[in-house]
Amino acid sequence: MAAPDSTQRVSWAREEASRPVEAIVELGERTVRKRFTTRFLIGRGQECHLVVSDGAVSRLHAEVVVDKGRWWIRDLQSTNGTYIEGECIERRSLGAGKTKIRLGPEGPLVSLEVLEEDRSGITVLSSLRSVPVHIRRMAGLREERTKLVQRVLGSALQRQSRRYFRVIGVLGVLALVAVAYAVFNHARLERQRELAEDVFYELKELELAYARLESQLAVARDTASAAASEAYLERRDHLLESYEQYVSELGIYSDDMSEEERVIYRVARIFGECEIGVPEGFTGEVLRYVDEWKKSPRLRRSLERARSLGYTEVIREAMLQEHMPPHFFYLGLQESEFDSAACGPRTRFGIAKGMWQFIPATAIQYGLRTGPLVNLPRPDPKDQRHDVLLSTGAAARYLRDIYKTEAQASGLLVIAAYNWGHNVVRGLIRKLPENPRDRNFWNFLQEYRSEIPRETYNYVFYIISAAVIGERPDLFGFDLPPPLHDTAPPS
Repeated sequence: MAAPDSTQRVSWAREEASRPVEAIVELGERTVRKRFTTRFLIGRGQECHLVVSDGAVSRLHAEVVVDKGRWWIRDLQSTNGTYIEGECIERRSLGAGKTKIRLGPEGPLVSLEVLEEDRSGITVLSSLRSVPVHIRRMAGLREERTKLVQRVLGSALQRQSRRYFRVIGVLGVLALVAVAYAVFNHARLERQRELAEDVFYELKELELAYARLESQLAVARDTASAAASEAYLERRDHLLESYEQYVSELGIYSDDMSEEERVIYRVARIFGECEIGVPEGFTGEVLRYVDEWKKSPRLRRSLERARSLGYTEVIREAMLQEHMPPHFFYLGLQESEFDSAACGPRTRFGIAKGMWQFIPATAIQYGLRTGPLVNLPRPDPKDQRHDVLLSTGAAARYLRDIYKTEAQASGLLVIAAYNWGHNVVRGLIRKLPENPRDRNFWNFLQEYRSEIPRETYNYVFYIISAAVIGERPDLFGFDLPPPLHDTAPPS
């Protein structure tokens, strides 16, 4: 196609209206007023003839052009649109007088007024005629290049806008997918948590059911009892495997969990509590009691006594004989500091004596003979509560009975009951539903926290914190061997 001649190029570049248009825009406290006789751009970009700095305004928002002697405004596919009298327009002619243009539905207002005459007395056309022809041609070429650049920019802006909206659309879809996945994953984890607790408490129910049959199976010693024991062990192992798998999938022992917390969780599990349901603040409370042990030589002194006298192995074997965790060893520490000659104060239930601090009635119930000094707070060589072997066996049987009845296989409830006695703590424990899911230490603490005497609360937490220290003394700042990991007495 042949190039247009210079005269035509100039006419494209300088088409002007016989009447100029005045543009007025208020920007805060500042008013911008400009007069135009040829095409001009309105927008936020610095390349625009009328710059309107506002977030609602696009870089190239609209253009005002002259077509056959009339003024027209055209929206340049702006983000928020161009409005006249509340109507979003694409192209609209400007009549005589003022036309109010809003850039965006709630954006800044621009007033365009077509003037009756050119009050400046000078038009672009007349000024161009006053200069040499080649100067006017150069001006026309420059204007033509400007228009070309603007068309290219407008086209690029349209493509960029389409690309932008596509990106926004894709990001929106991805965000929805992410939210949906998060909701699904949360629901899946909650379901897994419920299933894990179901398995744990089914395991406890199985343990209790078997415990009720233990004495009968031990007496029978026949093929049926052997088959029952085998079925119990098989089912128990299967549930344990399932539970461990759930714990792993749920990330209970996550990488960001401290080693101290891991030990606390494991000890809670040893005492028959579900680590999935560990209440908030429990680990911090245990660590507080760990610090209390550091303030006194009592822990070191007691453990050294138990080890030197061979009590550790005696207690460990007695507990295992009754299918109880050997960690009930630490109950003897809290009761008497492993002092077999210990005597308690006089109470309405009598005087507690021995390492396990049996009162007379409980001692007799579990086969121990009291001595002639039963009513005096003094050691009595004839009182079997001072006999380490006999009293430890009785203590293990007593703990087992609480474990498989009132405590519903909750080791920490056993500890609380042992300290508080039949008439108080067992009464509260029996108020909880008789099943391991509802009758456990976590629920007991939640329901009766305000009714638990400080003595019993301290008693439970001193024992569990001592057991935690005993698992990893070095981790908690104690320079002593783990008691239950090395039970051989010194030579």
